[in-house]
Amino acid sequence: RWPWRWGVTGSVGYALATSIPVLHPGSDLDLTIRAPQPLARDLLQQWQAQTESLPCRVDTQVETPSGAFALSEWLRDGRALVKTAAGPVLTASPWSRETL
Repeated sequence: RWPWRWGVTGSVGYALATSIPVLHPGSDLDLTIRAPQPLARDLLQQWQAQTESLPCRVDTQVETPSGAFALSEWLRDGRALVKTAAGPVLTASPWSRETL
């Protein structure tokens, strides 16, 4: 029902792709949202609330044309460390090149 493309990454994605049993009870679920355009903050907050109700820890990365950032950090602080090809950039606007 989400208006964006998303998928499983990390150890769960690795286990699904290889059938190698690398998961354990403490494993988290890493998810990636592909976001070539800015996404509505309220929808991202709904996503975060839904993932927080799951029985395991969930980490969501949002992938933009500029780089990727942790959704929880951006929702909590209003800014995020975007991992770019040129290095990390702290910004309140992850879809732009504006830095703090």
